Amino acid sequence: MYAGHTPWVHPTAPPPAQPQPPDTARANFRWTSSADHIDHFAEGPHYGPVLEPFLVRAVSATISVNPLLSPPTDSHEDYLRWNMIFPTSTCYRTTGPKRSWIKGREAPATFPRLSYIRIISRSFPWMISVKARRQNIGVTCGEVIETLSAYFHGDVAKKEYEGVSTRRRREIWQAYQYNRSTDSNVPGGHLGEQLRRLDWLCSHSRWGGLVRNDEFIKEACGDVLPCTFELKCVPSYPLTPEEASEQQRIARHAENRSRSRPNSRPRSMESRSNSNEGRDTTDTTTEEDESEYD
Repeated sequence: MYAGHTPWVHPTAPPPAQPQPPDTARANFRWTSSADHIDHFAEGPHYGPVLEPFLVRAVSATISVNPLLSPPTDSHEDYLRWNMIFPTSTCYRTTGPKRSWIKGREAPATFPRLSYIRIISRSFPWMISVKARRQNIGVTCGEVIETLSAYFHGDVAKKEYEGVSTRRRREIWQAYQYNRSTDSNVPGGHLGEQLRRLDWLCSHSRWGGLVRNDEFIKEACGDVLPCTFELKCVPSYPLTPEEASEQQRIARHAENRSRSRPNSRPRSMESRSNSNEGRDTTDTTTEEDESEYD
């Protein structure tokens, strides 16, 4: 046989197999299967841009709230439980162990991620701004909770208290007295004599979740402001003996940790100073007799 000679093939032999095209169906499955799906609320700086509020309006972006921060529903059982008159150390996830909330604190509060958000509510008159500490990550779930807590522990300005109806002042005064009582369902005397914003919540002091509510935003602000959400404040309820014991244990643990680091500045205090920027922080000192405010 010489070079270039084609060998004889018996006519009954099958032709050589043709090369198969790539399996695009398998490739598509590989890219679209749940194993490769990127969670919109995954932690870290690698999952999408962080938008400024003006850009959200410019591109008409649809903002979704992290389900962890949303109100509970029949089909959604993983949510936060927190009485907002207590420190954030008493906040916990319903699907996690009965301990202070850890998993999910660094998750983005929204999708797309935002550089800051604003929060209003039917239960208080203020607009609370939550700014992202890290611009490449955006506002996180933990920053929402910490900022709210720091703001609620701030003092009510006297003109704010005097600007509401007599009936509302009486409700706030009663909440003030109760929140400093020896009842296990309230923080007690360590709140001090100042009237705090958490007293304004009265009986609706429990976290109820963040929601988009353009109708309420327009009613309260005069326009549908971008990146603005409603905080649902729901009625509190007496703790069971087990819940009361666990809440006291968590609070004691948090207090002991803060005492063990006297030279460090708590993050919540830093957030509190930021949240007071541009606001009237005139002290409102409550006295033994409510009549001084009437």
